[in-house]
Order: sequence, then structure tokens, then C-alpha cells
Amino acid sequence: MKHRIAVFSNGYNGSITLKAIKGIKKYAKIKDFDTHFYIGFAASNRRNAVNTAQSKIYTLAPLEEYDGLIVFSSLLNDPELAETIIKDAKERGVPVVSVGTKVKGVPCVGINNADGMRELVEHLITVHRVKKVVYIGGTKDHIDSEERLNVIKEVMKKHGLKLPKKNIYVGDWGNEKPIAIADKLAEEPDKMPDAIICANDIMALAVTSELRDLGFNLPEDVIVTGFDHIGEGSVSYPALTTVEQDYETVGYNSCKMLYDIIKGKVKEKLSTVTSKLVVGESCRCNLEANSPYDIGRRDYCREIHAKNKQADYFNRFKRGERKTILDSSDYEDMKQNLRAYYVKSHEYIGDNYYVMLNRYFFEELGSDESSILDRCYDASFDPAVALVDGLPSNKGIDKKINIPGFIKIPDQQHVYFFYPLHNDQYNFGYVVFRDGTYILNESFRIYEYLERLEQALMEFHTNLCLEQANKELRFLYDKDPMTGLYNRFCFVSHAIPIVEESKELGRKAVIMFADINDMKRINDRYGHAFGDRAINIVADAIKKSIGDNNAIGIRYGGDEFLVIAADATEESSEKIRRSIITNINRENNLGINPFKFSISVGYVLTDPDSNKSVNDYVEEADALMYKIKNEYHKAHPNPF
Repeated sequence: MKHRIAVFSNGYNGSITLKAIKGIKKYAKIKDFDTHFYIGFAASNRRNAVNTAQSKIYTLAPLEEYDGLIVFSSLLNDPELAETIIKDAKERGVPVVSVGTKVKGVPCVGINNADGMRELVEHLITVHRVKKVVYIGGTKDHIDSEERLNVIKEVMKKHGLKLPKKNIYVGDWGNEKPIAIADKLAEEPDKMPDAIICANDIMALAVTSELRDLGFNLPEDVIVTGFDHIGEGSVSYPALTTVEQDYETVGYNSCKMLYDIIKGKVKEKLSTVTSKLVVGESCRCNLEANSPYDIGRRDYCREIHAKNKQADYFNRFKRGERKTILDSSDYEDMKQNLRAYYVKSHEYIGDNYYVMLNRYFFEELGSDESSILDRCYDASFDPAVALVDGLPSNKGIDKKINIPGFIKIPDQQHVYFFYPLHNDQYNFGYVVFRDGTYILNESFRIYEYLERLEQALMEFHTNLCLEQANKELRFLYDKDPMTGLYNRFCFVSHAIPIVEESKELGRKAVIMFADINDMKRINDRYGHAFGDRAINIVADAIKKSIGDNNAIGIRYGGDEFLVIAADATEESSEKIRRSIITNINRENNLGINPFKFSISVGYVLTDPDSNKSVNDYVEEADALMYKIKNEYHKAHPNPF
């Protein structure tokens, strides 16, 4: 035996993965094996190109080098992908177990979610006299969402109640749609249901937050319940009444089943783990002082300062990491600098950490990038960073397959986490963590870490390309490094000539000033990483809106932007303004960010017969923008 197994899971279900790891570790100690988690972040509300790149991490695993494979099929957000992976493993003769979804001819560890949901609905009806119910499901026709819906109908029918079709909604498992559903329900407060049952806790928390912001008193006015029992649901108010899936037992049972198959004891089997009701406060139970939830929130609040301090340190670490990458002169220099940085600062990534990169992407700058990256994980990856026990080393990397962790240490059990690095649909590397670290245990911190590392590496790649293109170097270095827009310093060299040339031709130009609304609140509430994300969303919206026409976008200040366009009319200027706002709203509607935001835009058209300077027009556009911003703040005194 090789004493290692592979596990395919999804990063958006991080809390589930952490629970499963507990069970896996228990069985690993008995059988002495390592576990390699390959984790992508594919989601139903993300672009196909991004989902493609995220899912390619599963192709990295050399399945024949493992004793077996466990696939969390129901969590991959793509039933066809799960079936393809399992079929591939079977064809290669690799023992495989499916978790959550039954696949013909494959052993499965399932969770009886129906029992927990049945218990929840019975509790609502018999204890709280609930009669009128609204159900917010996941994606349309999703097997788990449909199962939960059928249980609700079954229990209600048993008690002589019905769930009308108009009370059944699709929430896509995220924040955006449930918030819109809550807004719709709130339009007629007297028709508010007795209970809103959500197919997961994320949607339940979104509904709870929105209703509270709309002035509803929860749980008195309406009961809201979830499913999954995530940590955030226990420390929110009211703490969610939900259903817990025992993923610790699932992890243990899936490993046991896999090893039984390996030993020839089991050819096909179904193991089921039951789910159970967790009675929180959102159903009007446990509202007394000093309840477990009340005590839990106090403990959570005591740790807030420490958590915020850790977040500040983490952001400082990320800034240092980015600076280290961008200050490097070439790929080899970057490797050495990054290794030295991690030796000094590895609190968040752990003592054993690897960054594996396709070095050709950073060195063959004159080649077609897509042809290099189309090779994806078939390519040979270079250990740009190999940190072992806190020191740089190539120890622990199998030279033949070039993947960390394949050298098993007897009587030691480790868990390795593999995450993809990509630019849109193209993968240029991956990172590997060993065992638990701060960013793996903090909700969504790992996603933020990977995204910012990707951005820094892609920016570094861009800088290398710019250095190679000497004739374009001066022009391209006028760009703002974070957004890709021009920076304020190029105003004189690039913006003013557009206006002056228009004047010479007797034509108008437009000067447009834009500013993000509530930027300080975004930074204060969600952190500067999300503030940076908002800035990048606006920058991308500007780039899409002006295209390659005789126009430029400028990052004028922290969250201030200028758009200068020649041959302008009122109609063309309005088109640019509307396009920018539409692109921002499109990103908001993906539901990836924990907030929705907007911008204020003011613009003026130049007069070719006027003696006004460009700065005069900028000040006019700025004043118009602030007038619009003031109106926005009057209409939205509490945006979040």
C-alpha cells in the first residue's frame, strides 16, 4: 500500500471539510495514511471560465499513486463533473467512494438529510404552531434542495397543511437572491409567513439580516431556519435553528469503507449517516438569558479584538508578500525573495507550505501564453517555494511526479491541501498547505489569500512582459498597478492631450468623475481586501465601458476615477455612464461579495469655444459628482 488517499472537495464548503477532516484523522491514525485534499472553488453563480479553472485542480491528482479516492460528489456544484471523476477512477482501477450522491456501481456514504429536515418541520408545526411556510431552495432541480422541499411538503400534509407553489423560491445557495426574496416578502408585512425555511444557513443568514434591516423584529415577527449548522449561524442573533450533518462521522465512515474496498472486503455498499435538528433561537426557542447561544456570543465578542488584530496582521503579511513578488527582477529572483520572506513570515501559511508554478509562463514571455497554459496540470511544475519545517527545502517533493507530500513518513499522519492558481480559465500553478493553518480555519480567508496571491503573481507576470516590451514600457508604466487603469500622474501626458485635440478640431470631450459610495463603511465592516475588490470592480467596469475608443480611464485617487473621452455627445456620455453602472450591478448580482455597492458619477462636456482649462472641467465634474453623492447619502443613510 502507498498509505495515502486523495479527497476531492469544494472550498466553498470549508466548514464541512474541516468537520470531515476530524473523522478522517481518526481513521488515519488507525491505518497510518496521509490524506491529500484537492479543493476548487467552483460555484453555480460564477463564470464558466473561472469554474473550469477551479475544477482543473482535480486533474492534478495522479490517481494511480493513491490507494483510493473519496469524492464529495454533492459538494462539487457539478453532478456531471463528479460522475466523470468517479468514472475515470474506476477505469484506472482506483478504488473510489462517493460522498453525498449515489453513483451507479460505486460505494457511497450518504447523509440522511431527510430525518433532520423532518425533525425541523415537525418542531415548527407542533411547538410553534407554524402554518404558513415559505421555502427558499438552492439551485433549480438540485437533488438536496428538492429532497428538503419534499420533506417539508410531506410533514405539512401530515398535519393537514399545504405549501403553495407561489411560496417556493430558488435562492441559488448564496446571498443575492434570498435578499431579493426577503425584500419581496417584506412588501406586504401582513402577509408575512409564519416561517421561512431555507435550504442552507448562508441563505437563512442573508434573509435574517435583510429583514432586520427592513425593521422586522426577529424571531418574533417571523421564524427563519437554515440547514448545515455553520459556525456563523451560532453566533448571529438570533442563532439559527438549523440541521446538522454529522460530517465527522461521514469522514470516518468514508475512509473505513474505502479501506475495506482496498482489502477486498466490500464490493458495493451504502452507508448512511443521520442528520439532526439543532434548536437555536430563530424559531423562538432558547431566548432566555445565559442560554448556550447567549454565552457563545459573549465569548465570540471577547475574541473580536483579537480577530480584528489578526486580520490586520494578515493584511500586512499579504502586502509584504505582494511587495516581495513585485520587487523581484525575474522569476529566479522572485523565487529566492519569496522563500526568504516566508522564512521570516509564515504564521498564516504554516511551517510546511509550497507554491508550485509553471515556470515557462514566467520565463517564455514571447510565447503564446494560452498554448503554455493549455497544458494545465499535465505540465511539469517548479517548486518556487518549498517550505519544510519553516526552512526552504525541496524535501518532501517527489521528483518523478513533482508533487509535495508523496513521500510518506511512517507513523506520521498528515493532511495536505491542494488549491489552484489561475488567470481566468488558465491555470499557472497551485499551492499546497500541510495540516491546519490560520487561513484554512478562518471562514473564506483561504479564498481571499489565494485571490490576492494570484493577483500579485499575475501582476508580476505582467511586469515581466512590460520589461520585455521596451518600446511600450513608458506608456504602460503609467498604469495603476492594482486596477490596470492609468494613474493620476499620467493626467498631464494622456488626459489633457485628448481634450486639447478635441478643442482644436472644434469637437467636445467628456470629463467624467466617479466615486464609490460608502467606501469607508466597506473597509471598516469588511476589511480593506474587500475595499480593494470594490475598486477593481469599478476599474473593470470602466475598462469594459470605454473599450479601445479614444478614451482613457484614470484612477484619480483611492476610490476616485476619471474618464476622459474625445468626440463626445450627451448621448455617448450617458451610454458610458450607464454601462459602468450596469457592469458594477452585474458583478453585485453574482453574490460573491458580502455587500452590494454603487458609485456616484458626474460629468461635463467641454466647450471648444471656451477658455476653460481641463482642470476647470475636472472641478465642475467633481462638484456634480458630490452633489449626486450627497443625494445618495440622504436616500441611503444606513446602506449596510
